[in-house]
Amino acid sequence: MFSIATVVRQAAQDRPGAAAVAGQDRPATFAELDRRSSQVAAGLLALGVRRGDRVAYAGLNRTDALDIMAGAAKAGAVPVPLNFRLAGPELAAVLADSGAVVLFAEPAQAALLAGAELPALRRTLTLERDYESWLAAQPDADPGVVTGPEELACLLYSSGTTGLPKGVMIRNRNLHSMLDVARRRWQLDPGDASLNVSPYFHVLGFAWAVHSIRQGAILAQVRDAAPQALLGMIAGERVRVAVLVPVLIDVVLRSPGLDEADLSSLRLILYGSAPISAQVLVEATKRLGAAMEQSYGLTEVSGGATFLSPEDHDRARDEPGLLRSCGRPDPSSELRVVDPVTLADLPTGEPGEVLIRSAQVMAGYWQRPEETAHTLLEGGWMRTGDVGRLDDEGYLYLVDRAKDMIVSGGENVYPAEVERVLQAHDEIAEVAVVSAPSARWGESPVAVVVREPGSALTEEALIAWVRDRLAHYKCPVAVHFVEALPRNASGKVLRRVLREPLWEGHERRVG
Repeated sequence: MFSIATVVRQAAQDRPGAAAVAGQDRPATFAELDRRSSQVAAGLLALGVRRGDRVAYAGLNRTDALDIMAGAAKAGAVPVPLNFRLAGPELAAVLADSGAVVLFAEPAQAALLAGAELPALRRTLTLERDYESWLAAQPDADPGVVTGPEELACLLYSSGTTGLPKGVMIRNRNLHSMLDVARRRWQLDPGDASLNVSPYFHVLGFAWAVHSIRQGAILAQVRDAAPQALLGMIAGERVRVAVLVPVLIDVVLRSPGLDEADLSSLRLILYGSAPISAQVLVEATKRLGAAMEQSYGLTEVSGGATFLSPEDHDRARDEPGLLRSCGRPDPSSELRVVDPVTLADLPTGEPGEVLIRSAQVMAGYWQRPEETAHTLLEGGWMRTGDVGRLDDEGYLYLVDRAKDMIVSGGENVYPAEVERVLQAHDEIAEVAVVSAPSARWGESPVAVVVREPGSALTEEALIAWVRDRLAHYKCPVAVHFVEALPRNASGKVLRRVLREPLWEGHERRVG
């Protein structure tokens, strides 16, 4: 029976003394990961954690996080990795929504949550303070809890168009299906090293960590994605597969010493989550010497949905337009493009909302039945909220995002969430948040603001005010003050009119 717990148990049985985790933070063998996760499980059960209870982790990537998430699974609980980049009120709101009964947190995140009202929370254990002493007091016998395919593997939070993050319920069978795709497409052999810079609260970071353990490979863990650190890890750990967002591919390409670094072990770079230019792709292929594969996916489908394969990248040398595609679905998934109102299928080449049907599709949104009913359709189809078109070969080209989402450096930013914060400012009458091109991040949020009469509010003051209330990656990088926002006859803000001048002269790609 597949679960995160059984993956860890099997890996420890097959390769007990082999390296499971390397890179930044504490190294660990598979036996050590198995033993410490069993101690976490025993401790959780002693705290009264029951099957299906949520257990949260708030912090950066670290080996303890893997112990905690695997330990939660061994206790029959649901791991909930939280976005460490959130501001205190945001983090508290997500934690409260999950109903987590136990929280493991790094000191910085524990401090952000000090004083927050969290009625469901029974115990907080802070790493580098009381966690190790608590863990040492627990027996290391695996409690042996086994969960079924319909039970939750994890609860991952993804921002919503209302500005309130939504918990995506990923079942054991959803994750299992995604990892079978990963095993088939990006084979890792036992002892191979893979570099994953995605945080564990991202579906990519979470799923890739489990994939690496399942394959008996070495997870080259990243806490700080500094340029020299990434280059050094790829060379030093003899990385075979690197999972990178486009901004970090560019970071590696700009790293001092790149041309002298030994990257001969690198076989494949898997990228996605943000726009990338053809120029960066060509340069990466030439200078890094690895095959490239793009993945377009969503948290709601447990990871990747379509793939632009290395063979597609080779073909794009003669057909460069193919690089604007995000590939074709894996054989285990299906795509449709439909009218977003009627849900009727559209002809090939005509843009519409993208639907996906796959065993990877989530169970639904945590405690949000109406949003679940809107997103999950009869026949197993799921609405992505993305607008795209299919060509006659089945390649998907994303055109826009029906939900107005901005992807900045691989992070999802929803205008409604940023607008909700900005609208609380006393000197703002109206505001709209749109995307603008960014050489570093792909795109970044920009606020278009109508000030209250008599206000002398400045760009610098407003950005500083927002940074105290939102995660920094969500904050506008610029503010444009206008007399009025453009609207259509029904009063809806015309975001397209606001975006167009910002993107003039740029090729827009949705990652």
